[in-house]
Amino acid sequence: MEEIVKIYHPSLETPLVLSPASVQVLVIEAPREFYRLTGMLDAQLGGGEGEFSFLRDEKPISAEREGTIVCDAFHFDLNEKKVINLLVKRLTELSREGTAQYALSKINGEIERFLFEIFSALPFSLTHDEFSAEDLFKGGNVRFEKTYDSLLEKTVCFINAMIALKGCRFFAFVNLKAVLGDEELRELYHHCEMEKVGLLLLESGKLRPLLPEERAIIITEDLCEILENYGEM
Repeated sequence: MEEIVKIYHPSLETPLVLSPASVQVLVIEAPREFYRLTGMLDAQLGGGEGEFSFLRDEKPISAEREGTIVCDAFHFDLNEKKVINLLVKRLTELSREGTAQYALSKINGEIERFLFEIFSALPFSLTHDEFSAEDLFKGGNVRFEKTYDSLLEKTVCFINAMIALKGCRFFAFVNLKAVLGDEELRELYHHCEMEKVGLLLLESGKLRPLLPEERAIIITEDLCEILENYGEM
């Protein structure tokens, strides 16, 4: 089984193993522990400090660069600033390839004529800089078109975007099983397997039996650790 990342924490006897071949579920039934561990993982995937260790082939990796987390299925947005910044950066890189530079030169010529016509109507001299590709993307408010009709579609679009723009190799979602049904989850799992990315679901309780694709570490109210589906993978 190919491992995307193995995640260790002092409170967990068993490491979290993220692989395209299966979905790692971490059920934490103790509310305070759920809040503590989820908050710490969120902080570390955002570049902050914490007690989680992220390894591949027993060597540390950058969790911030390779992973991302969605803590709220109701409010995550592809058009949030950090994602748009990644989008503009990638588009700017693409603008340096092929005939894009020639096209940008022609655009600047048209802008020059437009500005000359406007500036000439004023009784003073003005000047301006040439527009870069980044200027055009930002000025044109380039953004993701919200064409998704379901949470599943939105989640898949988010995963695709973060793979393409950030090079993400693993994703964590909080309480996703509370808002997606089993068939939708299986579609998501299949997509992640095809894209060769790992998936971690952090759940505050076990809502229903595990799917065959899932294996779970359950932290009970009294902080005991139970493994499910581990012998069947």
